[in-house]
Amino acid sequence: MTRRVRPFLVTCVRAIVNVYAGGKTTNVRVRRLIYVLITLSFFLPPITNVPFSQTETPEITVEVLKTVSGTFSLLSPFFHVTTALLVVLIYRYGNRFGRVFDVHFAALFVFLAFANNIAFTESYGPVVLTGNMVPMIAVALFWIWEAYRPQNDFTPRRLPTWRYWVVPLAILAFWFPVADDLSPDFSPLLLLTSDYGIFFCPTTPVVLAILTLIYPNHNPSLLTVTSLVGLILGFFNAMTLFIVPEYTLWMLVLHLPLILISIYGLTMGRLVPSKPGVETVPSIS
Repeated sequence: MTRRVRPFLVTCVRAIVNVYAGGKTTNVRVRRLIYVLITLSFFLPPITNVPFSQTETPEITVEVLKTVSGTFSLLSPFFHVTTALLVVLIYRYGNRFGRVFDVHFAALFVFLAFANNIAFTESYGPVVLTGNMVPMIAVALFWIWEAYRPQNDFTPRRLPTWRYWVVPLAILAFWFPVADDLSPDFSPLLLLTSDYGIFFCPTTPVVLAILTLIYPNHNPSLLTVTSLVGLILGFFNAMTLFIVPEYTLWMLVLHLPLILISIYGLTMGRLVPSKPGVETVPSIS
């Protein structure tokens, strides 16, 4: 594991530092290097104690995720409540709680990077999903740097109505209404106990939606990297429908917020004017 993962992590850490410390030309080159490294890291094979063929990778991933869900489900209400509280606070008070928001999600992405990808499974023994873990660590590193040197500006602003299209998808991801057998379950209780905060896929659309709503007063590298990893993981999950028999069409629907908002985050530079053209709303003091 160390031989495969460490070079990616060291390179990414150095690259992130260079992005914020170097000049504009250096930043562009380093960003491109980061995006290439992140994309390539998805093809790192899982590490297990039991020999397996590459065709078994989806089954290994599903078994790991099932194990994770049972292990950390008790933390779900905490993540739901803290996220809802933070959204209210940044909406009402803006940058007074901006760093708290950044620190919270930096810690959450660190948790997700390891909790979602390391498990002791029944069929394969100890498993590390390196192809998922390394990109998630990259996302976590960018959030850690944002918490250290904030660039996001959460000053409340009035936006064109069409830009709020991400909100219903973010609510769906936050709710994530699915039963244990992967069928629909619209119980209101899941607004407190769903897999949001436990898994990367339902968590990331909520975060991305907030970043798109503060665009262009945001950290561009943070939005791009989070969207890139979200899009690739969302696409891989969509492909699971055709590989794993127990995967349902409803699970594909629930991953649409991740896929669609990630695409939006990657293309905002062309879809939305880069110069702020919105009215500032005074924050409540």
